[in-house]
Formats: sequence, C-alpha cells, structure tokens
Amino acid sequence: MTDHRPLSVWTATVRLPGASASSWPHVFVVNDGDERADARYLAKFAHGWQRRAVPVDAERSALGLVHTATGETVVELDEMAVPLAISETGLRVLSRIERHWPDVVPDAAELRVLGNEPVDIRRLLLARLADEARPPAELFHLLPWHLVGQLAENLTNALEEAETTDTTPVIQLRHWFRPVGSRFTASLEQLDEGVREHDRGLIRVAATSLCARLGELDTARLPVMTRQALAALTDTLARDNRFLGHAAARAAARLRHGEDRSSRHGVRMATHLVDAADSSSHVRRESTEFERPPFTLRLTVSATGRVTLSARTLLASDEEARIARDYGVVLLPVRITDAQSSNRYWLTLQASGTYLGGTISLPLPTGDFVEADVDGPPAGIADAGTLDTDEVERSVPAVTAYSALQQWELVARSLPATHPLRDVIERAAQ
Repeated sequence: MTDHRPLSVWTATVRLPGASASSWPHVFVVNDGDERADARYLAKFAHGWQRRAVPVDAERSALGLVHTATGETVVELDEMAVPLAISETGLRVLSRIERHWPDVVPDAAELRVLGNEPVDIRRLLLARLADEARPPAELFHLLPWHLVGQLAENLTNALEEAETTDTTPVIQLRHWFRPVGSRFTASLEQLDEGVREHDRGLIRVAATSLCARLGELDTARLPVMTRQALAALTDTLARDNRFLGHAAARAAARLRHGEDRSSRHGVRMATHLVDAADSSSHVRRESTEFERPPFTLRLTVSATGRVTLSARTLLASDEEARIARDYGVVLLPVRITDAQSSNRYWLTLQASGTYLGGTISLPLPTGDFVEADVDGPPAGIADAGTLDTDEVERSVPAVTAYSALQQWELVARSLPATHPLRDVIERAAQ
C-alpha cells in the first residue's frame, strides 16, 4: 500500500484514536504546535498515512490523512489555517495520482474533475509535481489563468491609453501561480500597483522584473490566450520604456512562438588575432559590433591581452532627465563566455553628450574564443539591493573610466549601511 504525505505546509490533528468521528478541536493546533515547520517533510508523515476526506459538516469535507495503525486523523490547512475543501470525486482523482506518484498523467476526465476543485487544491498538487517530477506542461493549465490574462489586458489598456485603473477591481494573483516558476505574477501585481499609484519609478522596476522573468519562463505551461495577453503587455512596456527593448522582444517571442526568435546566442570572436589587424596603431586588435535594441555593443579583442565590451545608445533630448528619475544609475547585464566559463557582469552606463554608454575590460581568456551578449533588461538603483554579490564583485574592477567607478559608489551609498553589497562595492572600488 502506497504511503501518502501532506500536500500542504500546515496540518492539524482533528481526531485521535477513541474520539468520535465528529470530534473537532475548538482551535486548530498547526503542525503539533510548530507553525514554522513544513508538514510535507515532517518525520511524523514518513509512513503509514492514507488519503481521506474528513467531514467538516453535513455538506463539506476537507483534504485529510489518517494513520492506518493509530487512527490519528489530520486535515490539511491553507495559509489562513482554514481546512482545504475537496469533493469525493476530487479526492478519488487525487488519491490515484498519489498512488502512482510521480509517473502519472491525469486523463481528460480527471482534469475536468480537478478543474472544478478549489484553486488551492490544484496549486498544491502542481507544486508537488513541479518539485518532485516532470509533469506535462498542460497540467499547469489547471490554474486560474483568466485572472492573469485579465490583469495583463487591464495594464496594457492603462499604459497605452494613459488611463487610470483606479476604478478597475484589483485582481489578486496571490501565490497560486508559484508552481509555474519565475514568479512573474508578483511582477504583474507590482506593475498594477505602480500604475494605480501613478508611480513611474515603481512602474520601471516592475516592468524590468516582468520582462526578465517572462524571458525565463516555460511558456508551454501557460494557455495560449494568457501568452497572447502577456506578449501584448511586453510590447506596450517596450514602447513605454525603450531601454527594455531587447528583453521585451525576447520575452514576447517566447510567449508567441515558444522560443526566442531574436538572437539566442551571443556574438563570438576568436582570441587569436591575424597579423594584419590594426597595424596603423601598432597594437593589434579586432572588433565586431552587434545590435541589442536600443543598444549597440562592440566586442574588441586586443593583442595587449584584453577583451573589452562597450554598449551605447543615442539619447533623445528629454531622456537624460528620465534616466535620472527612473533609474538613477543604469546597470546593463551582459554575459561573457569563453571555453572555461560563462559569467555575468554589470555595465554602468553614463550619459555623455547625446549618448548613454559604458565599457568593461577583462583579461583575454586562454581559450580560442570569447563570446558576449546582453543578459537581461537594464536595472537601476532601486534594483541594486537584489544584485548578485559575485557578479558585482567582478564587475566593479572591470570598469575603464573613473566616472563609471563613481556610478558604482552612488549605488553603494543608496544601500543601507549594513547591506552586504555595500561593503562589496566599496572594497572592489579601492
């Protein structure tokens, strides 16, 4: 007989051996008194438990478990410590899936049954499948995607028509879509808050994270209509902020086509220079330029043993003020790959005259090639606290201009005095 385990983080004992079938506690004691524990991994549930529907009242049952030897019965709870309701037919489908875990795919009839169960039941099942198995992408279509599509459409309309969403009901996506991965729904809700508050800084931060997270998503887990609504939103975000151009285009391509039909690979150069390269300056070097809208990037290999990567874009007359307001400091993520490693760096971009640009310089790798590409949307000071420590530590010493170093110092000063990244930047800048 297959042992069953909790699907939820919280459980509560509702009947002990010898108690009546209708015996319920006045107050639930979560996880035997340890609310910080995760019931899914408690030793208590390692063996001997079977899935049950535990009666709540004459008409409702809750998702539960019973121990075959002791008779102890528990109900599974949501994050508000409310028993998770389930129907008898839903329980039968869930029990069959658990008995054959993880090598089971619900048929069409079972999917219809699960689709009629409360969303928390569907979310918990998918979360466990995502953690422990490789479920078909179509299973994730059980989630309430109509909410995501409606929110995306609301935001597209608000941004395109410069309308307020103040009178539009707030759509809460909660944690229901976490099993899908990439946490893009949190960015959607943050974007909605920024639009409602008319907060351009918050809109910029949310749009940046949304484009980045959609670019990492397994889009097959989303229904077609939802993908279309999100792709339309990313198009609008790129028109609202052209610095999101490349990241938004990649995200939209993945949503529309299931793959990135823009550039999926960086630009590669050989590290061995031909003899005739740049003889006029007496320093052999070769360069190649490539476009990642709105930026033009130049990768240069030099006989001095350095490889440099620069990015720049022409600024409109009013954009320098917008950059100062929305970004503070523009940090462009790039990836440098060679035969031994692939590392992410952050270019600090400064406005100079009519251009926004910046450069990093690194030792030439020992292999026979070096590859470079943009690795996401540009970030700003408001995002700095979430940057990876190792990425920043190797990026600061790679700057080629004192003004770029000053930009990093500005980033450091924006962080709390106790933030670990502040110390990393200050040490690397010395």
